[in-house]
Amino acid sequence: MTELSFGDKFQKIYKDIKDLHASNKNNGIQVVNKFSNQIDKLISSELSLSYKNKGVAVLALGGYGRRELCIKSDIDILILYEKPKIDEAKKIAENILYKLWDTGLEVGNSLRTIDECLELSSTQDSTILTSLLDLRAIAGDSLLNIKLQNDLNKKLLPNISQNFINKKILERNKRFKKYGTASYLNEPNLKEGQGCLRDIHTIFWVLKSFNCQIEINKFLDGGFLSKNELKVINYALNFLLTTRNHLHLIKNHEIDIADFNSQVDIADFYNLEDESFLTKENIFMKKLYQITNEIRELTDKIIEETLHKKVFSSRRIQNLDDFFIIHRGLLRVINPNNLLSDLNNIIKAFELSASNKVKISEEILIEIKKVTSQKLTVSDKKLLNKAFLEVLKKGKNVFKILTDLNKINLLSFFIPEFERIKNLPLADPSHIYTVDHHSILLIKEFEKLLNGEYKKDFPLETSIALKLKKKETFYLTSILHDIGKGYGNNHAERGAKMVEKICNNLGCENETKINVEFLVREHLLMSNYSQKRDLDDNELIKEFKDRIQTSEKLSNLFILTFCDLRSVAPDVWSTWKGNLLSLLYKKANKLFSTKEINNKTKVVSLNKIKKDNVLSEIDRNKFDKIFGKATSAYFNTYSEDELIYQIRMLIDQKNHISIGVKYSQKNNVDQVTIWSKNREVGFSEICGALSSSSINIYSGRATSIKKNLSLYTFEVNRFGKSTFRDRLIWNQIQNQLETNIGIDSFEISHNIKTKKRNVKSKINIDNESSKKFTIIELTSPDQPGILYKISKILNEEKLEIGFVKISTRRSSVEDSFYIKKAGGKKLISLNEIESVKIKLENILK
Repeated sequence: MTELSFGDKFQKIYKDIKDLHASNKNNGIQVVNKFSNQIDKLISSELSLSYKNKGVAVLALGGYGRRELCIKSDIDILILYEKPKIDEAKKIAENILYKLWDTGLEVGNSLRTIDECLELSSTQDSTILTSLLDLRAIAGDSLLNIKLQNDLNKKLLPNISQNFINKKILERNKRFKKYGTASYLNEPNLKEGQGCLRDIHTIFWVLKSFNCQIEINKFLDGGFLSKNELKVINYALNFLLTTRNHLHLIKNHEIDIADFNSQVDIADFYNLEDESFLTKENIFMKKLYQITNEIRELTDKIIEETLHKKVFSSRRIQNLDDFFIIHRGLLRVINPNNLLSDLNNIIKAFELSASNKVKISEEILIEIKKVTSQKLTVSDKKLLNKAFLEVLKKGKNVFKILTDLNKINLLSFFIPEFERIKNLPLADPSHIYTVDHHSILLIKEFEKLLNGEYKKDFPLETSIALKLKKKETFYLTSILHDIGKGYGNNHAERGAKMVEKICNNLGCENETKINVEFLVREHLLMSNYSQKRDLDDNELIKEFKDRIQTSEKLSNLFILTFCDLRSVAPDVWSTWKGNLLSLLYKKANKLFSTKEINNKTKVVSLNKIKKDNVLSEIDRNKFDKIFGKATSAYFNTYSEDELIYQIRMLIDQKNHISIGVKYSQKNNVDQVTIWSKNREVGFSEICGALSSSSINIYSGRATSIKKNLSLYTFEVNRFGKSTFRDRLIWNQIQNQLETNIGIDSFEISHNIKTKKRNVKSKINIDNESSKKFTIIELTSPDQPGILYKISKILNEEKLEIGFVKISTRRSSVEDSFYIKKAGGKKLISLNEIESVKIKLENILK
């Protein structure tokens, strides 16, 4: 019988490993261990090296050294030798490396002596030492391997351990900065992402360095990791390795990003099914977030403890009261066993931790967690809820306290309904954070207003936030505003219905309960009105004001909406949205002032002041000649700086079309201003020209000044980069619009890449919200040229676009088109409405 070749042996091993993976959905550690061991045997079988051979050893490093060799992953090998054995070592390297490369494996390799290993490991680059911390013998001189381990433990690590730990912390911070961005939170990197495999590795790298011992079993009883924490690590490691193996098989390559499509495939692998409103991929991601949050917190704990044992060598104790102390940088208690004798100590521990900026010691957390399993009396529960509510009333360090409570699952103890939204991901592309994290981040935005951090950029919002009367109402609303998302659609209405029970359990005052219920029910109202409605429609503003009822509720809702938009994702907020939101607030608030309504002659119009300021900066005669009297809506829409820029641009305009491009460093987008004096060049034609040049539109607005004069403003970029300095592109676009060349048949560029996301297309045609216009609201996945396609359909149906609001939110679009028929009437006929709807549905598929 012919012996199998090296390559055939590998293919058999590879097939067996894939079969093992497929046979069991919970065997990640078993698969990678077996794969590593089989590769060990394959390498050993090709080398005439036993442990008795002197002077040369073949070692596995990195993931292969940890026996975490995933399917499609690379392997890292060190051929260690004594100087007289250099020629033999080179022959061994040449023999085995070529055979490994021929299998298709990516092989990292090095040929070094012990002294070279120690010298390179002590340099600024920590990569080599990191890989050596996971070394493992495959074949050859066992004594040489042991000597390298001993030298690392005794000669190297004692001298550089603190420096190495600091580098690992810096590397982790850089990873978090990169892989904590919007795209990586929605589509996590299973290896490098927050709380993923690299964090587990970091735990043991830090502990190995701190203990100056690369063999884990020799320091695990050192008090750093409890048995329960080791179970958490093993469970997470198993799940992450299983998932990573499957991802590599799906992609047929070592790709670690679990993109949206892969999430569906992985959910199928785990035999997950849709549950109620949650898709199977939502369920998978919820489990992943739960695991990665636990690992991230555990890694933080290990890093803190190793640093504190190095830094806080002093035995000095800081007494905070008769019970709580600060010792070695941690909040502690004199006798942990007595902590629950007074239930007020639970919340007090978190308050003291936040106010003194220290972590809570593990012994306190262990005692606090016991309260969740105890049988409490009614009076005990009232006492705890009162203490929790008092934190919200005090309004000090609320974000930090709630974050810490949520980390140890105690926030769900006070508000059991919160458990449903913990680690819950959403299909909504505007949300990159889980619902619980977003709800608490909203409070962080509120505290920035209260602390004056936004005073320069958001003076109006800062002023209003500081004037809010009962801030516990705002804090409680923040926690509960998305509580209904744990139960499916119509989350605002569902959440509002849940508020009464939650507030009663917490012992809230009746007024607080009423206001929280209102704010939860209406928390989407201001963003919908400001981003989708015509704010120059006075009837609309009155309708909005009547729905809000009081100026106090308006102020709370305004700040809630501001903080909500700023905490769903870094790129959801924009100056454009902020201007619309504040404009709606100002207009509605003006209607609440009876003095302004009853004595208008004494009122100084803010818009008049704005208009006067703008006109003082430009040529008034030229302005009047161009604009006439049609300026009310225009001046309401834009800021003074924008108005001055736009009007000067129009006054200097020599052709029918003028285009201005500015770069906004704050929002990282180009702001495009286009004036059109040609009725044949409108919104549809401009969108077509932008799309044909691969310009991606994030937001936009169309404002008709008069019959032959319209203004179009957009926020755009091109392939994620600014076009501000690329005058060639904009000159081509302007020439195309000026000459009408190809204007009826723009070629849509497919170079603009948009990520596919499970966003359902929706079309709503509304004839109630505006007296003059029919409003068409669309929500759909983003796609190249979608705005041009929509507006072209409307043109073909002979519908005039009077007003447009565009909002692109990371792979989805939400647009509102105010339209009317050529004769100036609304789109009333059911047949006409159905015709438009069908045509729009066809392009949104």
